Amino acid sequence: MADYKLGRRDFFKVGGASALGASVPFAAGAYPGAPPQTMMSAEEKKFPQLAIITDYSPQKLAFAASAHYQGAVVKQGRNFNPGISDSQVDEILSASRQTGTRIISIEAMEFNHIARDPAERRRAKAGFIRSIEFAHRLGCRFVGCFSGGMEGASPDDQVKALAEAVNETYMPVLEKLDMTMGWENYPCPTNFATVPALWDKVFEQVPSHRLGLEFDPSHLVRQYIDPVAAAWNVRDRILAVHAKDTEITQPVLQQVGIHGEDWWRYRIPGQGLIDWPAFITVLLQVNFGGGIAVEHEDPFWDEPPSNDAPEFPQARKDGFILAQRFLGMYLPGRLASSGGS
Repeated sequence: MADYKLGRRDFFKVGGASALGASVPFAAGAYPGAPPQTMMSAEEKKFPQLAIITDYSPQKLAFAASAHYQGAVVKQGRNFNPGISDSQVDEILSASRQTGTRIISIEAMEFNHIARDPAERRRAKAGFIRSIEFAHRLGCRFVGCFSGGMEGASPDDQVKALAEAVNETYMPVLEKLDMTMGWENYPCPTNFATVPALWDKVFEQVPSHRLGLEFDPSHLVRQYIDPVAAAWNVRDRILAVHAKDTEITQPVLQQVGIHGEDWWRYRIPGQGLIDWPAFITVLLQVNFGGGIAVEHEDPFWDEPPSNDAPEFPQARKDGFILAQRFLGMYLPGRLASSGGS
């Protein structure tokens, strides 16, 4: 990780770029530690791609296009996994072309790369390699995951184990297929590296920018970590983004404390506490060209069971539509102009 001395205030003084798509002073690759430019096409370097996170179905890809999203981030599941046939992959790619919704990346969160049990760890590594290869078959260049977790181990031991798995097992495959991978910062037992201090330690031991973060600002809000400052400090390792907001209900928090329940909940972007113009400015400042994928976990705009059927219920569609309208205000005009109706 490069040793940046600029703080958030300095960033806005020096950069001077607005979140509405003003030109930015840094060209891709012009700052220390930038990802190799060969890892994305010329068009991908210019603008983020607004997407939805979803299970796979042609109907959901079609909805994404109708709601003016450019792509979809698809989670591995029963009908979408490395075990499907070549003809099934062709059908998925055909649906992507017909709907006009590109599959930007896949989510493979089920693997614990640093499991304490050696047999489980071997299975996880083999399974994740198959996921990388599956993503490559689909034309993707990024695979999302968790960092893994080793029960009872110190953070430093877990950092060392993850770095070993990436450097020795995954990196040769990533380099061969020109792929990238990154973990989401969601706090859970199988995802230890969820705060900035641990990100820095992992990146110190894995210098290749083929490993980065699937950055989700919502998980930082409920830990009282500034997501904009955190994004700025790790901006050269953000490879994908989950767009989700967090609401904190202060009256409940004052009664139950941070170890209580129901004092926070996830919201669609724009209906929580995140400063989205500032956050998106960080991404534009470094010519981020990956996916900004709306992860819809907002119970206010949903109607369970929302993911079981091929079609989203209307309430969930409404949430995605509102999220697109909101985020579109802060993205470059060429991208935002495709939606908003």
